Formats: sequence, structure tokens, C-alpha cells
Amino acid sequence: MLVAALFVARTCGSHNRQISQDEAIEIATEQAGFEPCDEQGCVMIRAIQRGIPTRLVWVVGLAENLDEDGQPTRFKNFIVDAETGEAVRA
Repeated sequence: MLVAALFVARTCGSHNRQISQDEAIEIATEQAGFEPCDEQGCVMIRAIQRGIPTRLVWVVGLAENLDEDGQPTRFKNFIVDAETGEAVRA
């Protein structure tokens, strides 16, 4: 019975994901104060579960430019709550 309750709790909680990957990037870009460059590696995003009980967040990394070696010259990282859209600098 306990296993069934935990399964239901986890699956019901997973349907509350309201903020999409693209929306998380938009939110982080607004917070960053710059537009990330268009090159590959200027926008990095990953969905992770965080906290107890777990909650989905997007970890978004933005780079304004890349140097000749492909390394970001100016970057900011954010954690965006997938349910509320609240963003904090990481």
C-alpha cells in the first residue's frame, strides 16, 4: 500500500510541469540582462529534481560570447522553478 501511495504521489506531481524548456530560457535571459549568442554552447539547459519532496527545476546557463577556444567570456547561471517560473541566480 505504501509503495502504491508513493507511486501515485510521484506521478501526480510530475504533471504539474508548467514551465517549458523554452520558457525557462526566456525567463533566464530576462534575468541575465543580455542576449546569449547564437553559437552552440551559448545556451545550456538541464532539468533536475531538487529538494524533499522533489520538485522539478531547470538549470539554465547563458553565455553572451565565446572566445576563440569556444569558452564563454561572460556567462550567468540560473535555476528556474518549473512550476512557478521563479528564477534565482546559481
